[in-house]
Amino acid sequence: MDMCKRMAADIEREYNPDIIVGIARAGVIPAAIIACMLRKDLHPIRLSRRWGTRVVRSRPELFMPMSDDVAGKDVLIVDEMSVTGETLRMAAREASKKGARRVKTAALYTRSGTWRPTWYGLETDALVVQPWDREILVSGRFVLHPEYQEALDNIRG
Repeated sequence: MDMCKRMAADIEREYNPDIIVGIARAGVIPAAIIACMLRKDLHPIRLSRRWGTRVVRSRPELFMPMSDDVAGKDVLIVDEMSVTGETLRMAAREASKKGARRVKTAALYTRSGTWRPTWYGLETDALVVQPWDREILVSGRFVLHPEYQEALDNIRG
């Protein structure tokens, strides 16, 4: 929440977008928070390397298109994490194709040594465990998300 607050203050001061676009799934969470703080409309887009819970593509694929409402507007694209920047850049290209006037990007986290969004909360190469997907519901019980469990097992060796 604090990262969203800091980014929202910077974004309002430096850019003040007309529309916020959140990259589904996890990017819509910080996008919704920032949209509420800035009192802006939120529009989702879905780009992913995943099918369900598994990574199955080397490059993101567009599953839910950009809203036509971005035409002629200043747009902020938000994602949870920018590992390579490819998803954010693809979303920015989609906004431009739809006629957005200006497009900027933001992410809660970015990896070091890679492309960086216009705004980000923290640069880290550490495992980031998000509170909203730390646990998943399996047969009526909450269990540690298998991706986090696998990453922790790999760290422990």
